[in-house]
Amino acid sequence: MKLQDIFERDITRTIETVIKADDQEHVFQEVEEYVVTNEVSRKIRDFFAAYNDYQGANGVWISGFFGSGKSHLLKILSYVMENREFDGFKLGEVFANKIEDDEMLKADVIQATRIPSESILFNIDQQAQITSKQEEDAILNVFYKVLNDHQGFFGGQRHVADFERWLTSKGVYADFTKKFEEEAGESWFTGRRKYFDPKVKEAINRALTSLLGPAQEGYQNIIKTLRDDSAISILDFCDKVNDYIKTKPKGFRLNFFVDEVGQYISDNTKLMLNLQTIAETLATKTKGQAWVLVTSQEDMEKVVGDMNKSQQNDFSRIQARFKIKVPLTSANVDEVIEKRLLQKKAEPKALLAHTWQKQHSNLETLLSFSEVGVQFKGYREEKNFVNKYPFVPYQFDLFQQCIRALSNHNAFQGKHASVGERSMLGVFQDVVLRMADCDTDALVTFDLLYEGIRSTIRGEIQTSITLAEKNLDDTFAIKVLKALFLVKYFTNFKTTTRNISVLMIDSIHIDLKAHDKKVLEALNLLEAQTYVQRNGDLYEFLTDDEKDIEQEIKATDVDESSVTQLLNELIFDEVIRDTKIRYAENKQDYEFTHKIDGVILGREKELVIDVITPNNDNYENPGLLRAQTLGYNTMMMAVLPADERLLKDVRLYLKTDKYIKQSQSTNNKESIKRLLYDKGTQNGERRRTLRLLLQKLLGEADILLNGSKHEIGNTSDGRTKVINAFQDLVKIAYPNLKMLGATAFSEDTVKQTIKTKMNDLFGTDDNTISEPENEVLNYINRRKKQSDRTSLTDIRDQFVKKPYGWYPNAIWTVVARLYKRGKLDVRQNSNLLGDEEVLASLLNNRLQPNTLLEPQIDFDPKQVRALKEVYNELFDETCAATEAKDVALAFRSKLNNELTFVRDLVAQRNSYPFTASLEPLRDTLDRLAQKELNYFLLNLKDFEDELLDTKEDLLDPIKRFWNSDQKKIYDEIKVFLNGDQSNFEHIEGDELQTLWTVYADKKPYAGTGIREAKAAMEALSKKVLSKLEEEKEKAVETVEQHKEQLSANADFLKLTERQQENILRPLDEVIYRIKGNRYISNIRQYALGTNDLKVRLLNEIQNLLPKPDPVPVPGGNGQSGGGAGNDVQERPVVYVRRANVEVKFKKGTLETAQDVDDYVNTIREAYLKQIQENKRITL
Repeated sequence: MKLQDIFERDITRTIETVIKADDQEHVFQEVEEYVVTNEVSRKIRDFFAAYNDYQGANGVWISGFFGSGKSHLLKILSYVMENREFDGFKLGEVFANKIEDDEMLKADVIQATRIPSESILFNIDQQAQITSKQEEDAILNVFYKVLNDHQGFFGGQRHVADFERWLTSKGVYADFTKKFEEEAGESWFTGRRKYFDPKVKEAINRALTSLLGPAQEGYQNIIKTLRDDSAISILDFCDKVNDYIKTKPKGFRLNFFVDEVGQYISDNTKLMLNLQTIAETLATKTKGQAWVLVTSQEDMEKVVGDMNKSQQNDFSRIQARFKIKVPLTSANVDEVIEKRLLQKKAEPKALLAHTWQKQHSNLETLLSFSEVGVQFKGYREEKNFVNKYPFVPYQFDLFQQCIRALSNHNAFQGKHASVGERSMLGVFQDVVLRMADCDTDALVTFDLLYEGIRSTIRGEIQTSITLAEKNLDDTFAIKVLKALFLVKYFTNFKTTTRNISVLMIDSIHIDLKAHDKKVLEALNLLEAQTYVQRNGDLYEFLTDDEKDIEQEIKATDVDESSVTQLLNELIFDEVIRDTKIRYAENKQDYEFTHKIDGVILGREKELVIDVITPNNDNYENPGLLRAQTLGYNTMMMAVLPADERLLKDVRLYLKTDKYIKQSQSTNNKESIKRLLYDKGTQNGERRRTLRLLLQKLLGEADILLNGSKHEIGNTSDGRTKVINAFQDLVKIAYPNLKMLGATAFSEDTVKQTIKTKMNDLFGTDDNTISEPENEVLNYINRRKKQSDRTSLTDIRDQFVKKPYGWYPNAIWTVVARLYKRGKLDVRQNSNLLGDEEVLASLLNNRLQPNTLLEPQIDFDPKQVRALKEVYNELFDETCAATEAKDVALAFRSKLNNELTFVRDLVAQRNSYPFTASLEPLRDTLDRLAQKELNYFLLNLKDFEDELLDTKEDLLDPIKRFWNSDQKKIYDEIKVFLNGDQSNFEHIEGDELQTLWTVYADKKPYAGTGIREAKAAMEALSKKVLSKLEEEKEKAVETVEQHKEQLSANADFLKLTERQQENILRPLDEVIYRIKGNRYISNIRQYALGTNDLKVRLLNEIQNLLPKPDPVPVPGGNGQSGGGAGNDVQERPVVYVRRANVEVKFKKGTLETAQDVDDYVNTIREAYLKQIQENKRITL
């Protein structure tokens, strides 16, 4: 039985592959074959309920992608609402009868069909040819056009339609068309297209004149006048719709069905608002008797796109108007195809059911995809197999995803490049027709679906397929290429060899092994011919631009050094990932040299890991490779197993990377930029695949050590294998590493060794010296015999390399143990170091080159005892150390402590002048502190007496002074003398001199001077306090006398009480200041100043007194009595101090009695002069 014989309906019948809004030829077939799926039932339920019970929303938004059936549903709804009749069947009832298991929806549909209505169905983009969508009223113009067309008017020119509408209102439209034809000799429906033609205009004039009578200016320009005078508006349009509805029966509705409005609007928010306003105004004007149903490939939110706040407010209005949303998802596209195309006859159904029973296990194996990427299922059960055969379930979903991805990449041609021109149903019918003559064991291969959309794909994208069809003899390879084209942009589907093999299975009885081989050969051929590219396990179809780029990539040169460098990065940086590997037994990290195929990369270390790849010249000669490791016991060679993809992909990665970097330019076309970006992304994935491959290969590599293959188990993790083999490399390279035993050495073990007492570490027996200690000590002794100095760096460099391989902390611990045993002296700049300095040198890399190790000198025990005795005398304590070095170290440490104390004292010589006498001792201690430890044992006599004498004669007395009450008294004297001394000049006695004498004494700590100075300081303080009180009393008494004198003044008594208080207040303030002052000179000055103050206050009294009346004076010129006189103002009283009265006397001394009389007379004259001037003299 052939496939064409198993279907219930004729597969060759015409099935409209895309339901177009303007197609009226297959109306009944469309409705009769329409499949009301469960999804459609759920989505249209709300619409019919709202249509039957209008609640204010008159907009419906139907959205869905290619193949979802949105245009088909829109057209079916237009037929159903209008309830047209074809061949005796009402389309609304036909549709209602298709609804199963939803009686409420079925009833709503029947009720809707009983509402009288007309449908205006149109594709907005087709109808919009007369205008540009950039115009603000683009959508409104389309609505005007379809309304005019629906009413029988000329929609192509709105003003012509207005003319026809005017004629209709006059009731002469039909008569006019006849009269025009008589006058013009052609039909009005032809002539109206050229209404501007003078002949047409004249025919209009004559026709109208005969029908309506003559007009003043004639009718030639009536249409032009309508064009000039009329203005379009949404309100005008809705009025026209409402006027039309009013001509129909009660309850009539006029519904607009607008296809592909989303693509027309795109992201033009103004057009969207225009559509919303039309729907809103129609609802208002017609009271819900005009509905607007639209389709779009996207949801409303996606059509409008990103919005600002104002746009969001507008969008909320749009959503409110198009409240009813019908989103279609193509979820049941297989159900539609099964019922319209794949419905089987009874006998073939039974045959297919039998086939399923026998082959379902085999089919499950054949149609299982690899686990990477998105998973698609095969047949679920017998019914699924029977209904979908010869298609496989995955093809329905995968093809939809592929079409969507192609659309997103602008693969389709035509005005709606994102849509494509074929529906899923049409594509699947095309496949069935191509397989009509196949037997009933045949399966559809995925490439056959390509043929169904071939004509709609842009030519430049499928050039590679056309070229392959002309130049490749392998038909199967061309089919594989077509399948790869379909899945090219659907990246969730991973095009592995296995998945491609599943796509190409064409028979239930296929030999899978032979089929897989055939697929692989086809892929290799396509890759070699640059029709596809391979990235790891994935194959990808190449477009023309991609093909050109791929060929240029293959022609790009890369040198072998870059191959080696990339392998180094992948293996050592990304697989092994460490520059050091830990040796498990001592938990220490060992650095190693990176080698790829014998080439050193980076810094060279003693241990070597050499990875041999198929790129090595000796790769095919394993014997030679083993020989290269013989005797080279610090190298491990890892020989990777052969892999044909490794080097090919490494070079392809390098070529691609180099090509992308060279091709980057701002002048590149956007398509090239995108391709380069995609290449970069693919190359990143290629690198990741290479890393995973190398990790696997390294896990399977042969390990060669010292001329033989090292047996170690394979693992999937190359890093683990390298680390395991490295353990044995360390053992072979460093046989003396075992001397250290199992102890793990660290900085803490170094510190612990230095800080622990010798007896606690070793006891006293030299036989406890360990093997590592002997190795180090012997090395130092050998170098000393050769007159070579040995630094810590020399020790490290010797013992980190073979045959030792000791790590630094182990070496420093061994050196520390030798030092603590007294076997080594540690020096820097000829100075012997103590424990802390040794520890710092061992742990600080910068100090190690200058830190020298020497075998320690043996000292005479008498020298050690002598130094301990001096220690006891000098520092007044017993030295606990017993070893020569420890005693010397303790002595020098105490010297440093003493030096610090003496330095602190000398630094205070400005405050304590006597400490300057310690400067010689400071210099001596400073000089001794710089000496190495041996000096104190060998040269004790050179400094013993000097230190002990100075201690006894100078340092100890100063220490006693410093730590006793004498220093406190001295500090008090110093503060006393450095304070204010202004009062001392008014004190009689020698106490002050006593204080200065003691303060200046070079040895204040000797004798009784401090005690005497303390007594003098106390006596002087008492005298100052007593004198201060005495001066205050005198000064206050003086001021009080001035107050009494003022108070007794006759003029003072004339003042008011408040004025008297104000006059006396300055004297009271002086008294207050006197009592609060602690300086004698100030107090005396206050008292003296009150003399001037008293005079000022007396004058102030005069100023406060009332001014006397002028005294009349008789007129002059010999006249007496009766004559007019002059008023003379009496001179005011002024007070002056006696001391301020100028007395001019010719002599400077009084020598005789006459001189005294003369001087007294002179004074008398001066004072009288002042009195005559009305001045008063204060005494």
